Amino acid sequence: MISAIMSGQNSEPMALTEYQSLVAGWADVNTVATVGGVFSYVSPASQPVFGWDPSELEGRSQDDFVHPDDVAALQAVRAGLTPGEVRTAAYRFKCGDGSYRWTEATSRRVDANGAGHVVSTVRDIGDRRESIVALQHQASTDPLTGVANRTVLMDRLHQGLRRLGRVPGVLAVLYVDLDRFNVLNDSLGHHAGDSVLLLMAERLTGHLRPADTLARLGGDEFVIVAEGVTDEQAAIDMGNRIIESGHEAFRVGEEDFTCTLSVGVAWTADSQRAAEELLQEADLALYRAKDRGRDRAEVFDEELRTRAVGRLATERMLRRALDEQRLVVEYQPIIDLRTGHATGAEALVRIRDADQGLLLPESFLEVAEETGLLMAMDEQVLADAVKQATEWYARLANTDFAGVAINVTARHLADAGFPRKVIDQLDAGGVPRGHLHIEVTERVLMEASNSAMTGLRALRDAGVQVGLDDFGTGYSSLAYLRQFPLDFVKLDKSFINELEHDDGARAIVAAIVDLAHAIHLKVVAEGVETPAHLRVLEDLHCDQAQGYLFAAAAEPATVDAFVISRPDATV
Repeated sequence: MISAIMSGQNSEPMALTEYQSLVAGWADVNTVATVGGVFSYVSPASQPVFGWDPSELEGRSQDDFVHPDDVAALQAVRAGLTPGEVRTAAYRFKCGDGSYRWTEATSRRVDANGAGHVVSTVRDIGDRRESIVALQHQASTDPLTGVANRTVLMDRLHQGLRRLGRVPGVLAVLYVDLDRFNVLNDSLGHHAGDSVLLLMAERLTGHLRPADTLARLGGDEFVIVAEGVTDEQAAIDMGNRIIESGHEAFRVGEEDFTCTLSVGVAWTADSQRAAEELLQEADLALYRAKDRGRDRAEVFDEELRTRAVGRLATERMLRRALDEQRLVVEYQPIIDLRTGHATGAEALVRIRDADQGLLLPESFLEVAEETGLLMAMDEQVLADAVKQATEWYARLANTDFAGVAINVTARHLADAGFPRKVIDQLDAGGVPRGHLHIEVTERVLMEASNSAMTGLRALRDAGVQVGLDDFGTGYSSLAYLRQFPLDFVKLDKSFINELEHDDGARAIVAAIVDLAHAIHLKVVAEGVETPAHLRVLEDLHCDQAQGYLFAAAAEPATVDAFVISRPDATV
């Protein structure tokens, strides 16, 4: 009897019509089937839920209405049930219109009247299943491009390395970065930038083989994990094909944009390698591709490995120096070439090391920038420079000395609060704002975001002097000088070194000086070391200079003595 089977008891049975009346309003579908899966009873709810009249199901095998991929699992559940045991299984059930709907069945084995029956309550979980799938998708994909995210990338990388232990081969990691993407993003807007990232993800996907994984790590960085690569050259060839895909213009709306790519490649045949280490190696190779001009692929090698070890040691040294307050700021005088007087000094950071003495920036600046430590170092330099400018303003008021120059990074300029912080420090010390000179390198200026340029203009509008440092070492042209909020330009010492013997270098310096003066910029020459350098610069009407010919960088007291000792200097 149905009621006995449903209850699992041998009490007086309820009439079938009474049972049907009882469950007719239930949202769940109740069924009774043989252990072999033949329906003997299906509640009326099957009509609104699945589109089947109970009579269309009763007497037929449950397996006929279950998705082929789920039949075996459901059969195993039925066969494994013991009397009184309850199990839950999820499977896709075929509806009256031919579609499949995810269901969850809670089933119990009941033996009655010498026969085994499976009593089930079946619930439609399609909406819940879709929500779960959607959440899983969100947790594993990049929301903008739809490719894998970092979590999935690292999982695939770990799996690929484990597979190398079973199937020997080569696993490659390609770290892909869009060149100067921040300029495109800031100048044309995030909508255009997002469109380019979507199109780039599509192009990169076109280079994948079935076993490869493409992930976006954020910003404009993508990573490809390529398994089963034949050798190193095959990975390089893949990187070069990816680079070629960046040469074709991207169509966004009515505009065409070209955004080249740089690629760092790392590979291994060793299943014991750490996934994080392999990704870092590809990242280091990418840095080299950037340093060597972009739009190219570079492979991690022993040279980079040696550099990586050295960089790690340098990073540790920098962190200790910051913690132990071993940063030292020295100042190199800047000379007015018309009067011979010192008109200011550039703040230059050093690190005091117990074994090596004072370490110059060349030995740690690149690592400081890449690790983000340069921000903290510059904060200390700025504080020292403003303090020193305050003291010099009071002590050297009757001389021509009227400024301290410091270098700042793009990160500082992009910080909306940075200009206000600088101005407040100057005002607190009672120093005229024009006594602080902010210098930015050519690279920073060319790759500056809109927010960084806004910060630079805010400083200049407040009266702070702004200059372009190391001019001639980057990608800018003379025409760019008038496009930026500048008061002076500094000639890189590489030009100055060649002034005596190279007519070309002299012609370039002459052109820069003439153009700068035409747009009311002062010109400062760096690295002046010989009287011959000085004579040429004076002939070309260069405004100011600094270098060993005049004075090396030194502590403030030495600069004081130097300023006072200059011809006609008074205190």
